[in-house]
Amino acid sequence: MIDLTEPRPHVAQITLNRPARRNALDLAGFRELAAAWREVAAGGARVAVVTGGADFSSGADLATFSGDVAAALRHGEPADGLWGDVHHALLRDVVLPIPVVAAIEGVCFGAGMELAGATDIRVAAESARFSLPEVRHGFIASGGSVARLPRQIGYPAAMQVLLTGERFDATRMREWGFVGEVVPDGSALARALELAERVAANSPDAVRGVKRAAGEGLRGTLAQAFEIESRVSDEVLAASRRSARG
Repeated sequence: MIDLTEPRPHVAQITLNRPARRNALDLAGFRELAAAWREVAAGGARVAVVTGGADFSSGADLATFSGDVAAALRHGEPADGLWGDVHHALLRDVVLPIPVVAAIEGVCFGAGMELAGATDIRVAAESARFSLPEVRHGFIASGGSVARLPRQIGYPAAMQVLLTGERFDATRMREWGFVGEVVPDGSALARALELAERVAANSPDAVRGVKRAAGEGLRGTLAQAFEIESRVSDEVLAASRRSARG
């Protein structure tokens, strides 16, 4: 269901590969995805790309997910560990040290959109569609989107997405700032890999430093963000000097 490859030097690619279900994730799929992220974090990649082929992901597989969770809990699996795997799959409460580029084609719904919202650079095809339909099914987008989306696209736009459950096109999501670039259908992965190669060609210490400083800075005040930026900058410069000395 989850493929992990290295299509370019220093670039890891995670592919959701369940096309018959539009890459819907059952519990096993979430766990495979969590394991893939752990492998990427422990490996030597400088940047990761996440994609799903013709569809990014239609979200959790509602036909089986609730039953799988209930069965796991009945068999004594700790709830914290089970939900920890699901949240790790969606990069919720997880800080991956390297940047992640999302290549989004087709549907990007529910948990799929939550995963996209955890990435750093997002490329969407023109016909891609986005939705957080959880409220229609009696729950909320608790894989990170309720907390994260208002910070990413602003409160009014985020609440429109979260409260209506409606579908939005790539152009609207680009206007709101959820995706950085809209490309012709079928070319999102190629463009994402191109961007990933550019990132991977830069100083690994500087790239990791930018991601760390930006992420930590968003969690505090502007003054705190400046302090974090200065501290991380000093650390990156020190690492560069050590590398230059060989």
